Formats: sequence, structure tokens, C-alpha cells
Amino acid sequence: MNDINDLILREATVGDILIIEDYTIEETPYTVKPMDGMTESLHESEKHPILVLDGDKMVAFFILQTGDAVLKYGSNSHAILLKAHSVDRQYLKQGYGKASIEKLPSFVSEHFPSINEIILLVDYDNISGQMLYMKSGFKDTKNRVKELDGYKFIYSKTLTNEIS
Repeated sequence: MNDINDLILREATVGDILIIEDYTIEETPYTVKPMDGMTESLHESEKHPILVLDGDKMVAFFILQTGDAVLKYGSNSHAILLKAHSVDRQYLKQGYGKASIEKLPSFVSEHFPSINEIILLVDYDNISGQMLYMKSGFKDTKNRVKELDGYKFIYSKTLTNEIS
């Protein structure tokens, strides 16, 4: 990666199927493949799959979710939930995970102007994920949730809604 400013975040479209299918992740219990994340709960209209592109390469992926699903983790109706964040296996340890999280606030402010907080869940034993999010300005809310695959911390980042 040359520069964080070279990364492009954009919502996936049907035309992106081929690059999404070529995307591979490390097999860990902490995330899901983009296609799986996009197809689970297809009825949810407030789910936004986001591609992270470096030129024509899809290097990372995440889902942003608005609406009632967010209220399971906090009381702010102007929050957005970050889910399924991952980096393609061939681009691991090159700074794409951190860069995509650092670009996230300006992307959210631009595309979701009523949003003033980003919420995410991170697994209790996912220490590297916890460190990544904390270094990127997320705070541990001290709230916990038990999901089917174990306990998760709820992290939050307040947005200033300044588009940069």
C-alpha cells in the first residue's frame, strides 16, 4: 500500500460479484467471507457491504448496518454497526486493515450524514482486533454481549461528521 489516501471505499454492487468471489480470508472464528456476510439475512435492507479497493484490487471488506439491528448493542438511533471486517489473505500485514478503519469515519460521514457513532463487536479473545480498533480511536464501552459464538466487547467511536 502506497498511501491511505489511495484507498477507495465504496458500496458493493451486483457487478462486483467476480472480485468478491476471488477474495479469500484466513480461516478464523472472528470473521466471515464477504459473500457469506452479504447473503446472511438477505431481507435486511439496511445492510451495506463495503469494498476497500487499492486501484483495481479488492484488499478489504466490511458491512455497515443501520436500523433496529444496531439498537441491540446501544441506544443511539444515529449509530451504525460495523460487521465482518476482513482483509484479503494476500494483503495481510500490509496496513490495509488499519487504513480501512481509519478511512471509515469520513466514509460514514459522507454517505450516512445522520450517523454520529460507529459501533462494532469484537471477540473476547481477539486481542489483535481489539488493539487495531483501539489504535484507530474506538473505545471499549464496557458493555458485553453473548452471541452464539461467545462473548464480545462492544466498541464505539463518536463521529464529528466532518468530511475529509
